[in-house]
Amino acid sequence: MVYDNIVLIGFMGSGKTSVGKILARKLYKDFVDVDTVIEAEQGCSIAEIFENQGEEYFRSLEQKCINELTQKKGQVIATGGGVPIYSTISDKSLIVYIEADFDVIVERLNVRERAKRPLFNDEKKAKALFDARIDTYKELATFSVDANQKIPVFIHVIVDYILDKRVL
Repeated sequence: MVYDNIVLIGFMGSGKTSVGKILARKLYKDFVDVDTVIEAEQGCSIAEIFENQGEEYFRSLEQKCINELTQKKGQVIATGGGVPIYSTISDKSLIVYIEADFDVIVERLNVRERAKRPLFNDEKKAKALFDARIDTYKELATFSVDANQKIPVFIHVIVDYILDKRVL
């Protein structure tokens, strides 16, 4: 099957945005970050949306954004960590699970990055959320990549998969 887009899923802080930007450049695709699109449309941060309108409202914005983005072709789309849990993704998209261990994610996130993620305020709750979501990520993914390595290594793995399977 040839896919219209590449959609990156994984827990918050797993590297979806960083990987997506580089992957899009390597594949000559447009890069889109769902959270950035939502922040631009709403005129405030994700943390402010959670605080002022709540998580349910934010999840509805995510689904609307994913629906609109997947109508186009030729994109690498970085999603928020909850997208595969609360939203559906077009079956015309190659879904790549950026699979990083929780301790690796914690190590990668500095204080400023954690502050941008309202569900990461309490590390124990974030770990429980991680554990609850991991199986769903694995089930929905077309392909999973070990993101515990350095970013260039697993980007190479993703590009090799795409070229070997001829899915774009």
